[in-house]
Amino acid sequence: MRILPLLVAIGLAFPVLADEVRLQDNAPQRHVVVKGDTLWDISEKFLKDPWKWPEVWQLNRDEIRNPHLIYPGDVVILTMEGGKPRLSLERRFTETVKLSPQIRAEPIVIKEQGIPSIPLAAILPMLVKGGVGETKELENAPRILGSSDARVMFAKGDRVYATQFDVPNQEWRVMRLGQALRNPDNTEEILAYELIYLGDAVTETPGNPQLVRITSNTQEVLERDRLLPAWDGNPPQYVPHAPDKPVEAKVVAALGGPVYAGTWMNLVLNKGKDGGLEEGHVLALYKAGRSVADPKCIRAGKIAFLAGGGRGYADDCVVDKADQSALPDAKVGLAFVYRVFDRLAYALVLKGSEPVSAGDVARNP
Repeated sequence: MRILPLLVAIGLAFPVLADEVRLQDNAPQRHVVVKGDTLWDISEKFLKDPWKWPEVWQLNRDEIRNPHLIYPGDVVILTMEGGKPRLSLERRFTETVKLSPQIRAEPIVIKEQGIPSIPLAAILPMLVKGGVGETKELENAPRILGSSDARVMFAKGDRVYATQFDVPNQEWRVMRLGQALRNPDNTEEILAYELIYLGDAVTETPGNPQLVRITSNTQEVLERDRLLPAWDGNPPQYVPHAPDKPVEAKVVAALGGPVYAGTWMNLVLNKGKDGGLEEGHVLALYKAGRSVADPKCIRAGKIAFLAGGGRGYADDCVVDKADQSALPDAKVGLAFVYRVFDRLAYALVLKGSEPVSAGDVARNP
């Protein structure tokens, strides 16, 4: 059977891929792709460091951002070339069919969707309904003004006026501002607001004001609620990869309200395009090492050993700041960046050995 390489590398190799690639101890020689697989799942079957996936496929930067899709039924093959692991793809369908031009009423084939980078079920609520809104985006978003009959609460089927929009048939998510998300590096700065999903709407008559019809709702829609464009329906298709230069961001919040986030939960990071982040980046999550006192202190000119035997003065000794030490940062998980804004990014916790919370650091793995 003919083995087709998944992608052919062109141009310069991706710089970060110079590190050694480590195979799993029980890496299979071949894997048949099934529905429900993700690029991350398959990469983990072969590699101890799944973000090094591009190296074993020999992908360049463009191919990382716009990968060819892998479909259920395809077979991923592991081989060794010059002592280095290489992956290639055996396509389920290899037959070439020649078609003659003719008028057709329907597509010849409805192509199934390729496997996603990460589990869509874990991120769809944030893409479709929830998530956050940057302050600049929210300032420019249309707002509900009210109705002609002076009601203040609206539901499915109601027609309401909103601030200006000039394109007909625009589909909207109706959102309400939730809690403010502040920058961990500067708590005076509001980066964004959590968004509360209220329902869907569509522009019936554009203008200033525009006339909008509410097509569904989960809560009553009120005056001053915002309209944000509906999700375009295209799931992320990025190859998991490490950044090609040093990046660092902090966790602003766990999306959806919890204080702590674990595996398959969503995070907001305080960096976006401005911090060099891009979709597909895999980042390591770290909890900052806490400061601890040296196990001795000084009282009345005497040294008391708090962590040793003998007599001590643990109750009222004074610890000088110079006697304090910072423990190393502790790695607590991995995260996959799946949507990037100007100053924010969404990331999914792929592996969490400990709960992740606001202020934790995300950097190169």
